[in-house]
Amino acid sequence: MLDGAELTGILDWEFAGWGDPDEDIGWFCCKGWRLPGSTAKPAASPCAGRSMSYEAASGRNLDPDRVRFWEVLANLRWRVMRCSRATAFSFAGARDLSTAIIGRRATECELELLMLLDPAADRGHPARTRRRRPRSR
Repeated sequence: MLDGAELTGILDWEFAGWGDPDEDIGWFCCKGWRLPGSTAKPAASPCAGRSMSYEAASGRNLDPDRVRFWEVLANLRWRVMRCSRATAFSFAGARDLSTAIIGRRATECELELLMLLDPAADRGHPARTRRRRPRSR
């Protein structure tokens, strides 16, 4: 999008359609948009507690439960897409590196879904802290 000669925005029409606006927020919160290995929510997302700026700009109040519902579905959708890439590489003859990498990362979606579906799996919850066992001598 341009305003005169100034770039003011970019539209991504890949998944355009009519639907619940909270679905877009859930998709934005999806782990697939974060760096591999990152457990933090995207910095600009309402999922990171930054919903006030979104709400001010949009005039809409976000319901955290609705956003969470759509975030779970977004991660499931991302998992299905990654599995299709794994199938394309493993069985359909696709041999490009990006297909292999995307397909390999399907398990990350599974972990994210398990964490989203477990209320105790909050990112700051002490139960999620990985503890090392002391080595026996």
